[in-house]
Amino acid sequence: MLKKNLAILAKRDPNLAYRIGVTPITGRYKILKSQRSDQMYNIIDLKTNLYQYNQYDPYIGVKMDIEKMGILLPNLAVFFGFGLGYHVNEYLTKYPFATVLVIEEDLEILKIVFSINNLTKVLSYNQFHIVSGLTPVQMYPHLFNFFNQSPLLQFLSSINMVQNSISVSGSKEFYIRVLRMLKEAVTNVLALYGNDPHDSLIGIQMTLRNLATIVDNPGINELKDKFKGKPGIVVSTGPSLNKNVELLKGLDNKAVIVAPDATVKVLLKRGIKAAHMVTSLERVLATSKLFEGLTEEDVKDSYLSACPVVMPETYANFPGEKIIVYRNFATFKWIDIPKGILDIGPSAGNMAFKVLEWLGCDPIILIGQDLAFTDDEKTHAEGAHYGEKSLGYLAAGTIPVPGNYQDTVKTSPDFSQFLRHYERDVSSYKGEVINATEGGAKIEGTKLMTFQEAIEKYVKDDIDTLDVIKQNLKIPTSKVKKREVKELLKKLHDAISFSDKLVEKLNIGVEHCLAFEEIVKTDPELENPDNLAKCNVLIKKIESSQEAFTSTQFYLIFMHYVQSYYIKASMDINHYKYKIKPSTDLNKILVVKFKEFYSVIAALISKINIEFKESLTRMDEYSKEIQ
Repeated sequence: MLKKNLAILAKRDPNLAYRIGVTPITGRYKILKSQRSDQMYNIIDLKTNLYQYNQYDPYIGVKMDIEKMGILLPNLAVFFGFGLGYHVNEYLTKYPFATVLVIEEDLEILKIVFSINNLTKVLSYNQFHIVSGLTPVQMYPHLFNFFNQSPLLQFLSSINMVQNSISVSGSKEFYIRVLRMLKEAVTNVLALYGNDPHDSLIGIQMTLRNLATIVDNPGINELKDKFKGKPGIVVSTGPSLNKNVELLKGLDNKAVIVAPDATVKVLLKRGIKAAHMVTSLERVLATSKLFEGLTEEDVKDSYLSACPVVMPETYANFPGEKIIVYRNFATFKWIDIPKGILDIGPSAGNMAFKVLEWLGCDPIILIGQDLAFTDDEKTHAEGAHYGEKSLGYLAAGTIPVPGNYQDTVKTSPDFSQFLRHYERDVSSYKGEVINATEGGAKIEGTKLMTFQEAIEKYVKDDIDTLDVIKQNLKIPTSKVKKREVKELLKKLHDAISFSDKLVEKLNIGVEHCLAFEEIVKTDPELENPDNLAKCNVLIKKIESSQEAFTSTQFYLIFMHYVQSYYIKASMDINHYKYKIKPSTDLNKILVVKFKEFYSVIAALISKINIEFKESLTRMDEYSKEIQ
């Protein structure tokens, strides 16, 4: 049975299947047959002398546990402890459409249950996931990736927590720490989609204003794996950079050096060349000021590898060559001019790591990636554009996290978010990551050593870094530009037309909400059967208006813009469905929520439609320029 179960699991998670397979059986658990007619198995933990299930009928307690939860919205569930898999089996039998995550501390109990129970049906569910045998910190990337699935986002405020009480009581501290990581993962997933539509609108505004820049310049896609197996260095501006920055001198022809935008002047002030690639993704004017005063000579061997959500001033202030790097946003899929899409985290430092991964670099060496404050509250290296103490980070409060050379160091909420994304990126990276920061916060999954040691071990051979970059980057030809501009003009016309039609559909949804409210004004409890029937019809029409959001066009054109509000509004609606049984009272609440939902989305789309029209005018002018 073990071999059969592991074979199914290996198709989806070969690493976990392998780890379960090699886990030794210590004798901690004893399997017993129950007194049921089919002798269903039970299990006793000899360490605590506790049975996992009812001794006479293990499944009675399982059914009762699920039923007493009173689940109204079962779409998303997290199980703490797997036991013999009975709770998960019952849940998925009752709610086969649900998405389930199991968190189990002990690989040994998984090996035992895989050996005695046929779990092939559960393991075959596409929406079944399991994480085991890791520390809570090591679980973070898995938790983030699990919750960062589009179909699940709207259910993140309606997670059903199912505890195997015996598993949890035996490892209480472990599951408390996992719960903290789970909450942090959910928070960071939501943060990745923006805090408000205004912030997202700025990103799309900048992207539309940078369309000519996108057309004019080559993309990171042309450098995929061009430095396979060659060392890469991320140079960030954490305070520990002061300790080892001088060692960068002479490494520009021995490694690929990528640095966030804030690092350029820090290096130049020390007589060190700017990085081969400079990453940038913040959509604020302050970012453009990081390049003010730079000359062509300062950056003659450097490429601004920015995401086009940055302000046009950021491109304009950088006097060197550019490479377009898309973030994994729907907007860039809609633009459909291939430049290369990377799964970039929230900071330019996270972006630098993903660029080196894309180039095929191995190992990737990190310096200046403190992601924490020093004991005297310094946040950045000497010579940083906005000073060594960034008040914004300090004012946000501090969080203790494990340090590289101290038991704990203090970090900020933003730095903590960058740290977790680094751990996520490192966990999925196939090569070796060396943390040569010589200070700061510990990044789980990295190997700690000094920068000097990393240079001696990994940075030995000469590389014609700039030659490789120049040989592979192709400046778009006039013919290519004309074709791409023609396609963009058509996309903008289509987007304007689609916007108008979508707003009309949403306004009809609002009208249905108003009609429902008019009936309720005269008959608050809907005691009149005719009124009840009319309202039931209206509720179906109101909910069916959500179909406007299911089209590919909506996703590609608008989702990045509206997603912060869309996700929170959907979560809010599902929260009430999760808390209140179907009733007239629930319908009254839903009508209020849907009316606001449709009205706000319609207003947002009308607002971005203005941007599309202005962009159409700009691209018309650009089209004439390149003819």
